Parts: sequence; structure tokens; C-alpha cells
Amino acid sequence: MDVKLGAGKATGMFFHAPANTPLPTSLEGILSEPWVSGGDVKQDGIILGTNRSTQPLKNWANVVKRVIMTDHTETVQSPLMDTTEESLKVVVGEENVTVTEATTQHGRMVDANLSPNDLPAPRAFVWLMKDGDDLMALGTTCGQVSALENVSFVPNDGITWTPTITCLEPLHLIMDDGQKTA
Repeated sequence: MDVKLGAGKATGMFFHAPANTPLPTSLEGILSEPWVSGGDVKQDGIILGTNRSTQPLKNWANVVKRVIMTDHTETVQSPLMDTTEESLKVVVGEENVTVTEATTQHGRMVDANLSPNDLPAPRAFVWLMKDGDDLMALGTTCGQVSALENVSFVPNDGITWTPTITCLEPLHLIMDDGQKTA
């Protein structure tokens, strides 16, 4: 079937790893180290944004003979439903999350600096999708959280963290039709 659905795999998670980690060569199962789950993606799914700037090349008669790309950027918006140590590390950067282990006075505490002076360090990112037997992954070996949507703290809806990840290395769509040979 040529029409694909962009549904998350059964886990509903996306993954991150240190920058320059190669993208997975198999889309079966759960990703293993160094990939770590970044949390559940909300039902709305992810949004791929592309920005391509072009410039026409004209001849002496002012006729366009070719169009060249002068700049391009891909971004992925990924609404996270989880508010955990790991999801906060993705949103604000590992360097801005401090964990204090439980004591007799308090439980395990996570302190996320929501006003860091710098953007989080680049990471590798991958989102796994499934449509019947078809498996797909959208991923980059190096991306950086460049923006964070407004976050609502309300009693009748879950907290959603929506980082925008700017791809610093090419973004890939990997597809596996699930049809294995005998």
C-alpha cells in the first residue's frame, strides 16, 4: 500500500542518543543503548517542518534557466506527554537537570532549570512509526532543541512539552515494508 499512516509504534515513544549516534539499521523491537526513550509522544503526533530557500538563475534575456537551493532547514515538533527526568533532559538539556536522590526527608527530586542560558546540547533523535507490517523511522544523527512551545499547567489536561528540534545533520525517513525473505 502506497498511502502510509504516521502512527507511532506500540510504545508511542521517541528516542534520543548522544550526537552522531548512527540511525538504527533495524526498525524491529525497541531500540537499545545508546538510544534512550525520551517519553510518550502525544496522540497529535509529530510535525515535520521544512524551510527551503531558492534562487532562480536567469540568462541574459532574463529567462529562468535553473533554480538552486541556497538554504534549507528541517525541524521536528514533538509534543511530549511525559514530565519525567528523561523528558526534561530532552526539553532543557541534560546539563540543566539536577537529580537529588531520596532521603529520609524527601523523595527523589528532579530540578529542571526552565530558563537556561544556552540551548540544550545537540543529540541524535529518532521517531518510530508503524502501519500494519510497514515500519518507518524519522531521524537525524544530530539535532538540537531550538524552541519550546508554551506549556499549560491546568487541572483538566496533561502537561505537554513541545520542543522544536532543528536538524543539524540531514533528516532521514527510513522505511521497512516488513516483507522478509524466506
